[in-house]
Amino acid sequence: MRAARSGQLRDAMRISPLYTMPKRLLLLASSLGLATVCGGSPLGAQVNPASLPAHESHQGVTVAVKPLISEAAYKAQFGGRTPYEAGVLALEVFFRNDNDKPIRVNLGAMRLLVSRPGESLQRIEPLTAEEVADRVLLKAPTDLRRPRLPNPLGGRGGNSARDKNWQELAARLRAAGVKSDLLGPNSTVSGFLFFDVNHHYDWLSSARLDVPDLAFMLDNQALFFFQVDLAPALR
Repeated sequence: MRAARSGQLRDAMRISPLYTMPKRLLLLASSLGLATVCGGSPLGAQVNPASLPAHESHQGVTVAVKPLISEAAYKAQFGGRTPYEAGVLALEVFFRNDNDKPIRVNLGAMRLLVSRPGESLQRIEPLTAEEVADRVLLKAPTDLRRPRLPNPLGGRGGNSARDKNWQELAARLRAAGVKSDLLGPNSTVSGFLFFDVNHHYDWLSSARLDVPDLAFMLDNQALFFFQVDLAPALR
Protein backbone atom coordinates (compact mmCIF):
# COMPACT_ATOMS: atom_id res chain seq x y z
CA MET A 1 0.00 0.00 0.00
CA ARG A 2 2.76 2.42 0.98
CA ALA A 3 4.68 1.61 -2.21
CA ALA A 4 1.54 2.27 -4.32
CA ARG A 5 1.03 5.68 -2.67
CA SER A 6 4.67 6.57 -3.30
CA GLY A 7 4.24 5.69 -6.95
CA GLN A 8 1.11 7.85 -7.20
CA LEU A 9 2.96 10.76 -5.60
CA ARG A 10 5.82 10.45 -8.08
CA ASP A 11 3.33 10.41 -10.96
CA ALA A 12 1.63 13.56 -9.60
CA MET A 13 4.98 15.32 -9.30
CA ARG A 14 5.78 14.52 -12.92
CA ILE A 15 2.40 15.84 -14.10
CA SER A 16 2.14 18.95 -11.90
CA PRO A 17 3.37 22.19 -13.61
CA LEU A 18 4.90 23.31 -10.33
CA TYR A 19 7.28 20.34 -10.42
CA THR A 20 8.01 20.58 -14.14
CA MET A 21 8.59 24.37 -14.07
CA PRO A 22 12.28 25.35 -13.92
CA LYS A 23 13.34 26.83 -10.60
CA ARG A 24 14.16 30.24 -12.17
CA LEU A 25 10.67 30.58 -13.64
CA LEU A 26 9.05 29.32 -10.46
CA LEU A 27 10.81 32.03 -8.47
CA LEU A 28 9.79 34.61 -11.07
CA ALA A 29 6.15 33.51 -10.90
CA SER A 30 6.25 33.76 -7.11
CA SER A 31 7.71 37.28 -7.30
CA LEU A 32 5.08 38.41 -9.79
CA GLY A 33 2.33 37.08 -7.58
CA LEU A 34 3.72 39.12 -4.69
CA ALA A 35 3.92 42.22 -6.89
CA THR A 36 0.28 41.88 -7.89
CA VAL A 37 -0.89 41.47 -4.30
CA CYS A 38 1.26 44.26 -2.85
CA GLY A 39 1.04 46.80 -5.69
CA GLY A 40 -0.52 50.06 -4.52
CA SER A 41 -3.29 50.82 -2.05
CA PRO A 42 -6.72 49.12 -2.27
CA LEU A 43 -8.16 52.36 -3.66
CA GLY A 44 -5.30 52.73 -6.14
CA ALA A 45 -5.82 49.20 -7.40
CA GLN A 46 -9.39 50.16 -8.45
CA VAL A 47 -8.28 53.14 -10.55
CA ASN A 48 -8.00 52.81 -14.31
CA PRO A 49 -4.72 54.68 -14.98
CA ALA A 50 -5.85 55.61 -18.51
CA SER A 51 -8.80 57.51 -16.99
CA LEU A 52 -6.53 59.92 -15.10
CA PRO A 53 -5.80 63.29 -16.76
CA ALA A 54 -2.00 62.93 -16.47
CA HIS A 55 -1.06 59.69 -18.24
CA GLU A 56 0.87 58.29 -21.19
CA SER A 57 0.32 54.96 -22.94
CA HIS A 58 2.27 52.94 -25.48
CA GLN A 59 3.36 49.34 -26.10
CA GLY A 60 0.56 48.02 -23.91
CA VAL A 61 1.74 49.98 -20.86
CA THR A 62 0.16 53.01 -19.18
CA VAL A 63 1.92 55.25 -16.67
CA ALA A 64 -0.31 57.74 -14.84
CA VAL A 65 0.38 60.32 -12.16
CA LYS A 66 -1.94 61.87 -9.59
CA PRO A 67 -0.18 64.61 -7.57
CA LEU A 68 -1.32 65.74 -4.15
CA ILE A 69 -1.68 69.51 -4.52
CA SER A 70 -3.22 70.78 -1.26
CA GLU A 71 -2.47 70.54 2.45
CA ALA A 72 -5.91 68.97 2.98
CA ALA A 73 -5.11 66.21 0.47
CA TYR A 74 -1.86 65.42 2.31
CA LYS A 75 -3.68 65.31 5.66
CA ALA A 76 -6.32 62.97 4.24
CA GLN A 77 -3.69 60.61 2.82
CA PHE A 78 -1.04 60.59 5.56
CA GLY A 79 -2.67 62.13 8.66
CA GLY A 80 -0.76 64.02 11.35
CA ARG A 81 2.56 65.37 10.12
CA THR A 82 2.86 65.24 6.33
CA PRO A 83 5.43 65.77 3.56
CA TYR A 84 3.59 68.97 2.57
CA GLU A 85 4.87 70.95 5.56
CA ALA A 86 8.46 70.09 4.59
CA GLY A 87 8.00 71.17 0.97
CA VAL A 88 8.03 67.61 -0.33
CA LEU A 89 5.80 66.69 -3.25
CA ALA A 90 3.88 63.38 -3.14
CA LEU A 91 3.00 61.83 -6.49
CA GLU A 92 0.72 58.82 -6.66
CA VAL A 93 2.00 56.81 -9.62
CA PHE A 94 0.14 54.04 -11.46
CA PHE A 95 1.77 51.45 -13.73
CA ARG A 96 -0.60 49.36 -15.86
CA ASN A 97 0.74 46.41 -17.86
CA ASP A 98 -1.72 45.10 -20.47
CA ASN A 99 0.81 42.71 -21.98
CA ASP A 100 0.96 38.98 -21.35
CA LYS A 101 4.61 39.30 -20.30
CA PRO A 102 6.02 40.70 -17.02
CA ILE A 103 7.84 44.04 -17.00
CA ARG A 104 10.54 45.47 -14.74
CA VAL A 105 10.55 49.20 -13.93
CA ASN A 106 13.74 50.82 -12.66
CA LEU A 107 12.23 52.95 -9.88
CA GLY A 108 15.55 54.50 -8.95
CA ALA A 109 16.00 55.94 -12.46
CA MET A 110 12.83 58.01 -12.35
CA ARG A 111 13.12 61.79 -12.11
CA LEU A 112 10.85 64.78 -11.73
CA LEU A 113 11.75 67.11 -14.61
CA VAL A 114 11.03 70.80 -14.09
CA SER A 115 11.55 73.18 -17.00
CA ARG A 116 10.76 76.84 -16.31
CA PRO A 117 11.31 79.76 -18.72
CA GLY A 118 14.79 81.23 -18.39
CA GLU A 119 16.03 78.43 -16.12
CA SER A 120 17.98 75.28 -16.80
CA LEU A 121 16.17 71.94 -16.62
CA GLN A 122 16.06 70.50 -13.10
CA ARG A 123 16.11 66.73 -12.65
CA ILE A 124 14.93 65.97 -9.12
CA GLU A 125 15.56 62.50 -7.72
CA PRO A 126 13.01 60.63 -5.56
CA LEU A 127 13.42 60.60 -1.80
CA THR A 128 13.26 57.58 0.48
CA ALA A 129 10.66 57.41 3.24
CA GLU A 130 13.49 57.99 5.71
CA GLU A 131 14.65 61.14 3.94
CA VAL A 132 11.11 62.53 3.91
CA ALA A 133 10.70 61.81 7.63
CA ASP A 134 14.00 63.59 8.28
CA ARG A 135 12.73 66.70 6.50
CA VAL A 136 9.38 66.68 8.27
CA LEU A 137 10.47 65.95 11.84
CA LEU A 138 14.20 66.66 11.98
CA LYS A 139 14.10 69.71 9.68
CA ALA A 140 16.82 68.28 7.47
CA PRO A 141 18.00 70.99 5.05
CA THR A 142 16.84 70.96 1.46
CA ASP A 143 19.48 70.73 -1.25
CA LEU A 144 18.12 69.85 -4.69
CA ARG A 145 21.67 69.37 -5.99
CA ARG A 146 22.68 66.77 -3.39
CA PRO A 147 23.01 63.22 -4.75
CA ARG A 148 20.36 60.93 -3.34
CA LEU A 149 20.16 57.20 -2.77
CA PRO A 150 19.76 55.22 -5.99
CA ASN A 151 16.64 53.33 -4.84
CA PRO A 152 13.56 55.19 -3.54
CA LEU A 153 12.51 52.04 -1.67
CA GLY A 154 15.71 51.93 0.38
CA GLY A 155 16.77 53.57 3.62
CA ARG A 156 19.72 54.91 5.56
CA GLY A 157 21.52 54.08 8.75
CA GLY A 158 20.38 54.79 12.30
CA ASN A 159 20.08 58.18 13.95
CA SER A 160 19.56 58.84 17.65
CA ALA A 161 17.07 61.64 16.89
CA ARG A 162 14.79 59.23 15.09
CA ASP A 163 12.35 58.60 17.93
CA LYS A 164 8.99 56.82 18.01
CA ASN A 165 7.23 59.62 16.14
CA TRP A 166 9.88 59.47 13.41
CA GLN A 167 9.57 55.70 13.19
CA GLU A 168 5.78 55.91 12.86
CA LEU A 169 5.92 58.56 10.13
CA ALA A 170 8.59 56.69 8.19
CA ALA A 171 6.49 53.53 8.41
CA ARG A 172 3.40 55.34 7.05
CA LEU A 173 5.39 56.80 4.17
CA ARG A 174 7.01 53.45 3.40
CA ALA A 175 3.63 51.70 3.40
CA ALA A 176 2.27 54.29 0.95
CA GLY A 177 5.19 53.92 -1.47
CA VAL A 178 5.49 51.83 -4.61
CA LYS A 179 5.89 48.29 -3.29
CA SER A 180 7.51 46.55 -6.24
CA ASP A 181 9.39 47.17 -9.46
CA LEU A 182 7.71 44.14 -11.09
CA LEU A 183 4.58 44.51 -13.22
CA GLY A 184 2.86 41.19 -13.72
CA PRO A 185 0.93 40.46 -16.91
CA ASN A 186 -2.39 42.37 -17.06
CA SER A 187 -1.87 43.98 -13.68
CA THR A 188 -1.60 47.41 -12.07
CA VAL A 189 0.93 48.55 -9.47
CA SER A 190 0.57 51.87 -7.69
CA GLY A 191 2.05 53.88 -4.85
CA PHE A 192 3.60 57.20 -3.91
CA LEU A 193 6.90 58.74 -4.91
CA PHE A 194 8.32 61.73 -3.03
CA PHE A 195 10.29 64.67 -4.44
CA ASP A 196 11.79 67.62 -2.57
CA VAL A 197 10.53 70.72 -4.40
CA ASN A 198 11.33 73.08 -1.50
CA HIS A 199 7.68 74.25 -1.25
CA HIS A 200 7.56 75.14 -4.97
CA TYR A 201 4.29 73.36 -5.63
CA ASP A 202 3.72 75.86 -8.43
CA TRP A 203 6.40 73.95 -10.36
CA LEU A 204 3.86 71.24 -11.16
CA SER A 205 2.47 73.21 -14.10
CA SER A 206 5.82 72.82 -15.88
CA ALA A 207 6.81 69.39 -14.53
CA ARG A 208 6.98 65.91 -16.04
CA LEU A 209 7.64 62.53 -14.48
CA ASP A 210 10.43 60.81 -16.42
CA VAL A 211 10.31 56.99 -16.43
CA PRO A 212 13.30 56.11 -18.62
CA ASP A 213 14.04 52.46 -17.87
CA LEU A 214 11.46 49.69 -18.43
CA ALA A 215 12.01 46.27 -19.97
CA PHE A 216 10.21 42.98 -20.52
CA MET A 217 11.71 40.61 -18.00
CA LEU A 218 11.91 37.34 -19.90
CA ASP A 219 13.94 38.66 -22.84
CA ASN A 220 15.13 42.02 -21.41
CA GLN A 221 13.61 43.87 -24.38
CA ALA A 222 13.53 47.58 -23.54
CA LEU A 223 10.38 49.70 -23.83
CA PHE A 224 10.32 53.31 -24.95
CA PHE A 225 10.60 55.80 -22.09
CA PHE A 226 7.64 57.64 -20.57
CA GLN A 227 7.43 61.35 -19.74
CA VAL A 228 4.11 62.13 -18.13
CA ASP A 229 3.10 65.81 -18.19
CA LEU A 230 1.66 66.76 -14.79
CA ALA A 231 -0.15 69.91 -16.00
CA PRO A 232 -3.40 68.11 -17.00
CA ALA A 233 -3.79 66.88 -13.39
CA LEU A 234 -4.01 70.48 -12.19
CA ARG A 235 -6.99 71.49 -14.33
